[in-house]
Amino acid sequence: MSAAFKSKVPIQVRFNDVDIIGHVSNTVYLNYYDAGKMDYFDLVIPEIDFSGLAVVGASIKIDYLKPIFMRYNIYVETRISVLGNKSFTMEHLLINSDNGDLLSTCTAVVVCFDIKAQTSCVIPDDWRKRIIEFEGEQLIIK
Repeated sequence: MSAAFKSKVPIQVRFNDVDIIGHVSNTVYLNYYDAGKMDYFDLVIPEIDFSGLAVVGASIKIDYLKPIFMRYNIYVETRISVLGNKSFTMEHLLINSDNGDLLSTCTAVVVCFDIKAQTSCVIPDDWRKRIIEFEGEQLIIK
């Protein structure tokens, strides 16, 4: 695991993830990154229940560096790199467990969202505190 990333989740490449060319379809990568995102929240902000105060995606960028094939052993690493007032930036890496190759990267901007009011909102102080403690000095706070 990379030093800056404290959340690491193994990913199972499933038969239906693979396209006609024989590698994981680019449309599946977001599912892998979502698994990393959920693990991160379970570690740092476990009370997110996605029914009251939640988070929603605002932007996502995925770079496909090397193909992933059916029997690859892979994992996703996740961290928050930038913490704003209402949003934060999550970074993810997909890595081949067998040889350490970096397969893909992802950057996602995530917004704190009040489900009832249907509007963005300020990140709660307790969430901020736990993110800052978990990420340490590498975190950029805006």
